[in-house]
Amino acid sequence: MSVGTVVPFINDFLVIKGDPAITIGAPVPEGRTKVVVLEFWATWCGPCLQSIPHLSELQRKFKDVDVTIVGATNEQDESKIRDFVKEKDMDYTVVIDKAQTLNAKVFKPSGARGIPFAAVIVNNKIEFSGHPMDPQFEKTLNEAAAKATSTRKEPVALPLITQTYEELMQMRPKELRQILDDRGIRSVGCSEKGDFAKLILDTCVKTQYYKQE
Repeated sequence: MSVGTVVPFINDFLVIKGDPAITIGAPVPEGRTKVVVLEFWATWCGPCLQSIPHLSELQRKFKDVDVTIVGATNEQDESKIRDFVKEKDMDYTVVIDKAQTLNAKVFKPSGARGIPFAAVIVNNKIEFSGHPMDPQFEKTLNEAAAKATSTRKEPVALPLITQTYEELMQMRPKELRQILDDRGIRSVGCSEKGDFAKLILDTCVKTQYYKQE
């Protein structure tokens, strides 16, 4: 597969680490930009081991945008791969190409002669294919990530507290405690309903709080 080629839909691999529902080549909603790095590797491959920390660092770097790094191996020993992923602290998605579909539909058509081999895929179209330590790989990925859709969820505004002391006292202690917990206010020392109500009036009234979803 050369640059510009569209990657077909593939989902018959085993996810060892990452979102179990992940797929390759699925339709991307209009207005979104999704980036996938598909890297072929093996536990016995020395150069592959050298690229693992770099790929982990890149995944952490792009954690707030729609960039997913997927390491695919043909090795079939699930237990061995799971242990290896933990040992090497692979901080990105790892899959076993159980049906050899990734190999047949991406690796071989790309003309790759060895591993590690990586493809940068933007909205299912290949933008780069080659060695993951090639400077052009990171350049292409950085450019693609700059256009990727943000995955960061905006904080949600919590309701303003407008109740009076009397109105708060009509609520259950559990509800009063939840008001404080949602706003990150510690209620240590509150034992009576009146304690919770007073703390809410002292800290929450006329103050806008937000909650990160």
